[in-house]
Amino acid sequence: MVRLSVVVPMFNAERFVSHAFEVLDRQGLDRADFEVIVVDDGSSDATAALVEGCAEVRGNVVVLHQENAGAGVARNRGMDAAQGRYLYFFDVDDDLDDGALRILLEHCERDDLDILFFGGRLRYEPAECESDYYQDPRYFERRQASGVVDGEDMFIRQSADGNFCAQPCLLMTKLETMRSQGIRFAEGIVNEDNLFVLQATLRSRRVDVDPALRYTYVVRPNTVTTDNRTGGKRFLAHMVLAQEFELERQRAIACGKDRLAEAIGAIIIWFMGIIEENCPEPVEEFKPFSDPRFSELAMAARFVQQDVRGLRSIREERERAERAEARVVELEASTTWRVGRAVTALPRALKRALSR
Repeated sequence: MVRLSVVVPMFNAERFVSHAFEVLDRQGLDRADFEVIVVDDGSSDATAALVEGCAEVRGNVVVLHQENAGAGVARNRGMDAAQGRYLYFFDVDDDLDDGALRILLEHCERDDLDILFFGGRLRYEPAECESDYYQDPRYFERRQASGVVDGEDMFIRQSADGNFCAQPCLLMTKLETMRSQGIRFAEGIVNEDNLFVLQATLRSRRVDVDPALRYTYVVRPNTVTTDNRTGGKRFLAHMVLAQEFELERQRAIACGKDRLAEAIGAIIIWFMGIIEENCPEPVEEFKPFSDPRFSELAMAARFVQQDVRGLRSIREERERAERAEARVVELEASTTWRVGRAVTALPRALKRALSR
């Protein structure tokens, strides 16, 4: 068995093929230690020919071809074909620090981990596109302390820190755990990685964090991610995800895991805000709902339109309370507060003495 399988979905990625293999060549691993599984998702450019050429000369590259079906299907197919003990998903147009995969793999092997999370940074290409496609860099950081914990505990920490990062390129997983637990990417929607990362975390028993920023997530215009930051596809994806996350929340409630249920609920509220922001008006005219398979989603969408404002109010009240609490802590730590306490200390002491 090879030590690591690296799954790389590609769609019309001819200008990034050489870059991707150059990045993987700098990971400090012998080719005998890892395999690269490229899934060509129905490319219409020279991607297929380029990766087939790489496979002929490298010896550790497997190329799979399919009709265009999206990243979720491509990643699942790559996972099904993987033969390594550990599994990693790499995006062809991003970057990894030199030697990162060797460091991460050795950490996983040393502590027999199911998942190792690590951090990333952002880069905009061209730099001018930041104004149109800004993303919060804190989303890609790992703010949890290192140390092996149960996956459910890790997710509770991530939710409390506002740091649930649904990026499969920022974690390494044990393949057998993913297979035995039936962990898959959602298919047929954008943001398909949210469900994979959630379920992978919750079903894992040994999870750790490497806080180093070892990955570079590159934001470019006219990609699947940037083209679907708003609109119908994002609305539909989060409708599906909200329902899937609700199933996980109900499982947690049934098992008496109240803290876990609350943590999942916080993510659902976040999804509800995205649903509201992207909800077509009226819902009945939204094209996918003309398909009878989406009838239940259409009913749910109408419910969301009526109810999501209540959920948002709950979230806003919670945020106001947190800001007020932080302000009290800030005041108590201030010089003015300490001086005031000192000035009033003597009169209070005299009053207590006279009352005896």
